[in-house]
Amino acid sequence: MRFLVRLANRGEVRPADRKQLTKNAYETVRKFGADVGNLRVSSSAIEFDLLLDSDNKLQDSLKALEGQIGPVLTIRKLDVESPAIEKVEAIRLGFDFFNEERYWESHEALEAAWKRATGDEKEILQGLILLAASLVHWQKNEKQVTLSVMRRARDKLVSHQAEYFGIDIAALTSRLDKILSASKPEFFKLSA
Repeated sequence: MRFLVRLANRGEVRPADRKQLTKNAYETVRKFGADVGNLRVSSSAIEFDLLLDSDNKLQDSLKALEGQIGPVLTIRKLDVESPAIEKVEAIRLGFDFFNEERYWESHEALEAAWKRATGDEKEILQGLILLAASLVHWQKNEKQVTLSVMRRARDKLVSHQAEYFGIDIAALTSRLDKILSASKPEFFKLSA
């Protein structure tokens, strides 16, 4: 069984601490037969996949992780099919997740909308999906991958300078130009 777990980041942990934190989290849950994978760090949360043979050790694992790292913010079972949602709802959810630095979940929600989109909208959504994906890599302290994927996102968005669901695409592209020019990835919110 696989769960997406988000624990509070008390401001002490940065993406650069990811490897040590992964090791600590694994050491915390391995006595329950659990494993930790794909750990990511945002300014407010530490999120990762928690892998268990059965969910009867879930509560013990979470309690141990809370004691070692921080309180549980959210938990979501990943081995189940997500319910279908309307395109507009998926876009709003994707933006909300993005603004909460839940970039992996943002990517997932926006992809659901992208599958139903056509034309320019499909390309804008692809750019936003790539942007969320780039920041997933930044949460993993992968600077060069972050910049490379962010550049691809910018390239998808640059020819679409209008507003999209309240997001000023021209301003977003300008922000990406500054980040890419400085080679300094950063977490930020989509302005609506």
